[in-house]
Amino acid sequence: MALAHGGNEMEIADLKMQPASILAQQALAELRIRNDTEEAAVRLDAALESDDTSGVDMAVLEKAMETLDHGDPQGATPLIDEALSQPQGNVHGAALHEAGREFQPGTGAQEIVAIVVGAFFVFAGLLTLRPWRRGARV
Repeated sequence: MALAHGGNEMEIADLKMQPASILAQQALAELRIRNDTEEAAVRLDAALESDDTSGVDMAVLEKAMETLDHGDPQGATPLIDEALSQPQGNVHGAALHEAGREFQPGTGAQEIVAIVVGAFFVFAGLLTLRPWRRGARV
């Protein structure tokens, strides 16, 4: 099936070794960002043949592949999203697999201690650069 989408055998064999969740996320990115239906189809084919199917609703992913095969990439995108979201406990189709990708600056104890220790070393370094003149006349 994957060869029908333009992939070569070596590429498909390499892709099938990856987890289906990773391949589905890659297919989703191919559709959303690059609008590349061929590459998305290759990734979905490999996801359907992957040995590691944890974290993916394979029935919904198969529906997404069929939708993409019928020439409807806009219809396949929410199905891939759903296939990735449902195993994580979300039944509404919102992308839980994308949660936590926003930058959140660290403000925990480790970061505060690191800042204080860093400031101490900077201050100590500045003190060592200061010329010491005991009894020297200017």
